[in-house]
Amino acid sequence: MSVIRKDASVFLMFIFFMLLFAACSNQSGTDSKGKQNENGADKTDLSEENKTPVTIKIAYAFGEESFHGRFDHIDKKLENIEIEYVPYENTLESLQEIYANNVKPDIIIQYNDMTPVKELDVIEPIDDLAVKHGLDLDTLRPSLVAYIRSLDEEGRMIGLPDGSSHVALYYNKEIFDLFGVKYPDPNKSMTWEEVFALAKQMTGERNGINYVGFEFAWGNTAAGAQMPLREFAINMTDPETGEFLFDERPEFKQYFNMMDTFYNIPDIYDPETEGSCLFCEKRAAMSLASNLFLNEAMGNLEDQESLDMLPTPVWADAPDTTPYLGSSPMIIANYSEHKDEAFQVLMEYISPENQLEMVQNGSSASVLSDPAILEQFAANNQYYENKNRDAWFTGEPALYEEMQSRWDIFVDIGSALKKLAETDIDVNTLMRELEEESNGKIKEAMEQK
Repeated sequence: MSVIRKDASVFLMFIFFMLLFAACSNQSGTDSKGKQNENGADKTDLSEENKTPVTIKIAYAFGEESFHGRFDHIDKKLENIEIEYVPYENTLESLQEIYANNVKPDIIIQYNDMTPVKELDVIEPIDDLAVKHGLDLDTLRPSLVAYIRSLDEEGRMIGLPDGSSHVALYYNKEIFDLFGVKYPDPNKSMTWEEVFALAKQMTGERNGINYVGFEFAWGNTAAGAQMPLREFAINMTDPETGEFLFDERPEFKQYFNMMDTFYNIPDIYDPETEGSCLFCEKRAAMSLASNLFLNEAMGNLEDQESLDMLPTPVWADAPDTTPYLGSSPMIIANYSEHKDEAFQVLMEYISPENQLEMVQNGSSASVLSDPAILEQFAANNQYYENKNRDAWFTGEPALYEEMQSRWDIFVDIGSALKKLAETDIDVNTLMRELEEESNGKIKEAMEQK
């Protein structure tokens, strides 16, 4: 009996020292695979076979089909994680309804308006998670990082960007030939003034058809017409007080003066065709448009042989600056019990492998700075074969270096542009009226808070 007891004691002592050795080994500064994290931080490995399976719920506003296209392969790759779709309408009311139904998304992909996630105070800044998991934020495109940080009062990363877009100046060589105008340099950005000068030369009637030399895709007073303004990457109102900044920032008058010049080109603007796509009808020589314009708007491939791309136009005093990049931040909820697993989903989403797959068909531009991935945008898209895809990468997107103002959404630039295009109003009066109209909306919004 004593021999058995003695042997058991020796065996238990052996197990104790083995466990102690393993514990010491795990504190040596390496991850579970024996690889040290690049920045020296402990790297959380969530891919262990014995990791308890978890479900990561994602509130997504672009439909279930789109969701599965973006996340199903990630779901299959992360064996310990199941990804679940939560329908979301991108509004405060929709998010409140989700919570009322006792559903708590771990990730919220918030498009455009940050009001829902800010109003309900559910944002978990990810700067610490990035350090913990060894994500170098410098691998992301600087304009996207600046944009995400500009959404937070303290300049924190409130999420990772889910994607972005490219803008280019599309042109039709047939119309250039018809008006006897030389093609622009495909490797050099023209200024807005140069584009409008060309537009003037190609606006007129030929063979019974009325042509325009340039249009902002989908409407000369619509969102595309604000691309020149996006190259400044500045607020229209003070983030705290809502006070208008037009008088302090000459860029706004510069912008409206330039748009006034455009609208005053004879026959360039027609209220009857506003909102349509004359370039799609081969009646516009040039059009400023973003991702996948050719296959979304242009019909069959045979109609596109004469079409190509030029770099986005720029301001003369900032010849290398293109419009800032925006994105829908993928936000981890601060109440989530699985923040590490949620971050792993996001890291897989922005991984080079996943980004390469996304960009090659042109569904989204890469959020990574790696030129080898960026330049693959639409590489497998038949509509962009033999097109000047380098045009997307001429210049550097502007950096949004201040906190975005929540009150800017009450400034109706589109209506102001429409007034500028369709009336004889001067720019100074236009800006004063826009300020007065917006101040009333801002005051009302402040009183409702």
